[in-house]
Amino acid sequence: MEELKTEDDHFMPKQEELRSEWEKEEKKLEECLTVIRKNIEENTIKLKEIRAETKELYDNYRSDNPELHNELVIGLSMQSQIERTLNKNLAALKKPFFGRIDYVEQGKESDLADETQDPENCSLYIGKNGIGKSSTEMIIIDWRAPVSSVYYDSDIGESSYLSPYGEPISISLNLKRTFEIADSKLVDFYDTDVIANDEFLTKYLGKNKEVVLGEIIATIQKEQNEIIRDTPWHSVIVQGVAGSGKTTVAMHRISYILYNYKDRFRSDEFYIIGSNKMLLNYITGVLPNLDVYNINQMTMEEFLNQLLDKDFDIEKGKYVLDNSFARLSTVKQPENAVTLKRFKGSIYFIKALETYLKDYELKTLTPKPIIYHDSSVYSQEEILDFLSIFKEKPLQEKIDLLNKRLINKIRLVNEKEQQEKEIINIEVKKFRNYFGKKQIKFNLMDIYLAFLNNLITNRSQYVKLKYEIPDQDTVGLLIRKLNSKSIDLYDMGMLTLIKKRLKLTRDFEFVSHIVVDEAQDFGVCVFYVLKQLFKDCTYTIMGDITQNIHYDTGMNDWEALREEVFFPDKDKFYVLAKSYRNTVEISDYASKVLRQCTFKTYDIEPIIRHGKEVEVTKLADEKAMLQKTVEIIKESLTEGYTTIAVICRTIDETRAIYEMLASHITLEPLTQEMEEMSFTNSAMVLPIHMTKGLEFDSVILWNPDEEHYQASDADAKLLYVAITRALHELHIVYRGNLAKLLS
Repeated sequence: MEELKTEDDHFMPKQEELRSEWEKEEKKLEECLTVIRKNIEENTIKLKEIRAETKELYDNYRSDNPELHNELVIGLSMQSQIERTLNKNLAALKKPFFGRIDYVEQGKESDLADETQDPENCSLYIGKNGIGKSSTEMIIIDWRAPVSSVYYDSDIGESSYLSPYGEPISISLNLKRTFEIADSKLVDFYDTDVIANDEFLTKYLGKNKEVVLGEIIATIQKEQNEIIRDTPWHSVIVQGVAGSGKTTVAMHRISYILYNYKDRFRSDEFYIIGSNKMLLNYITGVLPNLDVYNINQMTMEEFLNQLLDKDFDIEKGKYVLDNSFARLSTVKQPENAVTLKRFKGSIYFIKALETYLKDYELKTLTPKPIIYHDSSVYSQEEILDFLSIFKEKPLQEKIDLLNKRLINKIRLVNEKEQQEKEIINIEVKKFRNYFGKKQIKFNLMDIYLAFLNNLITNRSQYVKLKYEIPDQDTVGLLIRKLNSKSIDLYDMGMLTLIKKRLKLTRDFEFVSHIVVDEAQDFGVCVFYVLKQLFKDCTYTIMGDITQNIHYDTGMNDWEALREEVFFPDKDKFYVLAKSYRNTVEISDYASKVLRQCTFKTYDIEPIIRHGKEVEVTKLADEKAMLQKTVEIIKESLTEGYTTIAVICRTIDETRAIYEMLASHITLEPLTQEMEEMSFTNSAMVLPIHMTKGLEFDSVILWNPDEEHYQASDADAKLLYVAITRALHELHIVYRGNLAKLLS
């Protein structure tokens, strides 16, 4: 008679199988740790030796000895390489790998066969850094390697990945495993056919926020990975909802490009541009952990100022940089000031300038037939054809090339007439500067002001071109601002383009890739300027039009950028709709605000992670609000939250609330220039515009009443940004009547 089996009897083989797998993975982990420790020991010795050698070379260095100079350069290069290898192994010591894929390649032999014992049945471990016993025997594959895309993109079964040469390699994926390793110990592992992706993400996202960008390499999602690994030969624009990982995707994309296309791109030719220094310091702090060094990072104003260089010195000209468009206010602005802002951020502003510069060029060169010895040596048609062919060259270079061509034509005429050499030189000299002097000096501000005055006097001509040009009073307001030495980001963009169009300079070289974070903060005209400055450059543009808090100057849709600046047929547009930041309760509260708006929004797909309900507290007065805020901060700290933000509307309000709170609780000190603060593990008081791109465990939104926030699209975007900064808890403290957008 067959023996009856209990439920426990069925469970026993599974336990034994799991125990066996656990032991195998622990053994593999220890094997990797042994190699890593050996690498650390060997590279530490090598580093000590090479440092001693380079020090000796440096001590004996003489600039007149080229051989010694070359040895020193080689030595420093080797030292840098060993340091990076050592740092990779040190970083891998606590967590050598996070993933494993087992697959059988179909057809041709794997390009990674030399990294595994069995090229037909590969079992690869994937980590943040590639680790090897030698340069040819890898034990851990770098997450940026082409084959690692299988871990991010593929499900169990038939799949494929692209080789380093872009060829598809078909595989059968048998296992995809994610590890949780801490302090060199195996904590847990999950197989994709056992635990759902969202379930794993919820476990990961439930952790408290640290002051650096999250370690997302192990949790990169398929839609994020597609952007990260997209080819760098075209630009990408990414619309990502709050918490979709836009910034971390951008940083990982930089790392991926520099790893896989190192022969084409150099890190010092990459630029990361953001709206303020606090955000830049925050987002770029992750780069060394991604094996990325020497990246340029600056605000848009700093970037344009660097390009203007000595051709327009703001400080020397005693100009004051006006960034009031970036500083929020509850004071209603005059209608013409609002109209001016919208015009300066629009595509029409920059296109009108280009039209003016074309006319300026023609007036400067005065292309007309050139008669010499009773015959035409350079026809008007030839000159205009030349200008059309070389339209991208600056005016200074065109002047030089036209003069040289004319001189050659004059020389040929005289040679045909068999003139003596001395006479030919005299005749040539007469035409040396016919089109103008090569080193002609341009005053950029004078030309800019002339353009603005031309907008007024010839407004009808621009309107005929279907440019939306404001009236005389509005343009006059800008002229008065400039004459009173007030200049902003958009003026700097115009001046930079004028310089590019007129002056022969090297300031616009050596830029191969630009990443713009929080791109919606900038008007489309700024991107048009960048595209004109750097023709061969590619871009990674990250933003969320729903978070455009500079409503009048920034971008409220992507259409003009996609159609007027980039190339729809070539460049890619992605949408990241899934939010990994907020709990369902916070996400629902943010969606309630958006439902009352008239602008286009992108649907949010939150990861199902529940938390506390949003706490909305009405209080009698400011003193009671202050007391409640202190209580919330103390409770949040007790619960183990390390990043807490009290979000105010304006800088002035921020300073006032900070002064009141600071006497009751420890806060991150405010600096004189608030934009230069650092994001830290602490409680902070910040204005909304400085919280963009950041996230906090707990957020207190200070006094969003009817007086501070109107029922408008512009204020809806502000509230949406403030609400979506919260990872786990959102508290609202107010007095009077709550803003209708939140009611």
